[in-house]
Amino acid sequence: MPFETPSLPVLINRTQADLASDSLRRSDAQVLSRALSGAAYGLYGYLNWLADQILPDKADEETLERIAALRLNQPRNAAQPAEGSVIFSAAAGAVLDVDVVLQAGDGRMYRVTTGVTTAAGTNTTTIEAVDAGALGNADAGLALTLVQPVPGITNAFTVIAPGLAGGIAKESVESLRARVIRSYRVIPHGGSADDYETWALEFPGVTRAWCRGGYMGPGTVGLFVMRDNDPEPVPNPTQLLEIKSYIEPLRPVTAELYVLAPTEKSVHYSIHPVPDTSAVRAAIAASLIDLHEREAGLGDKLLISHIREAISGAAGETDHSLTVPAADVIAASNELLTFGGITWL
Repeated sequence: MPFETPSLPVLINRTQADLASDSLRRSDAQVLSRALSGAAYGLYGYLNWLADQILPDKADEETLERIAALRLNQPRNAAQPAEGSVIFSAAAGAVLDVDVVLQAGDGRMYRVTTGVTTAAGTNTTTIEAVDAGALGNADAGLALTLVQPVPGITNAFTVIAPGLAGGIAKESVESLRARVIRSYRVIPHGGSADDYETWALEFPGVTRAWCRGGYMGPGTVGLFVMRDNDPEPVPNPTQLLEIKSYIEPLRPVTAELYVLAPTEKSVHYSIHPVPDTSAVRAAIAASLIDLHEREAGLGDKLLISHIREAISGAAGETDHSLTVPAADVIAASNELLTFGGITWL
């Protein structure tokens, strides 16, 4: 049976009872009993904390990272800075050193990663965000200026296509916890479908993965991945190649691996809620988004009965009329059903 920590008053009463006697009732026993009980209560609390650290479902952040380092091939994914290229104008022979800092109008800071001795006119170099994370990502055309002037270089830098990308936030505690718990539940089998998904989830930025054996014929493996925390969650060809390069040394030699991006299939809804209030609308939208996250995996069918159930379960909803979709939503084997918004009737 589970152990229950005695409350502080119970411990005080126990100690008082042990110390109480006719000769001690008016002595320092009362003070002593409270001091000893307080110490015991702290020890019980420490034992409770230790018990929580044994398994990853309740371990605190520091202990969870230690468990991850022992159990996972890829421990907690660190934050990564966004990087890309910029163009600027300069006189011939000017020197732009590595680590020169550029600043955007909104305060974001970037540093030069490739030193350049300039030619007259337009020059190109590479930069990365000073602070790692998704906030460093930026579209092409972002204007940057030098924090400190550099002789011979015009103080106007412009981000060029495809922009600044690759910035990833540090893996959240709950994401790491889910990976550690998965390592207990999913036992490696030397190349099973679960193994491929595990390898994909080890790669920084990958949040979901689906393995399909024989996808391109006998001996082939199709591995679909998503990066839900990126500004564009569907991975681009460069990211797919990086993920494949990570998995190649780990996979069985007889398998031919294809790392692919799912095709998003947007599901739009037409709903008349009762009562029709902003709070009910927000609750229905949140419930449908949660339904997609739980049941709309790669190639999965979204059942119309489950859609109606999700709407009916929204807080404050008493009735509704669902016009679109009118039947189960079917996805092809490479399609991912995504929430496409709601038209309110």
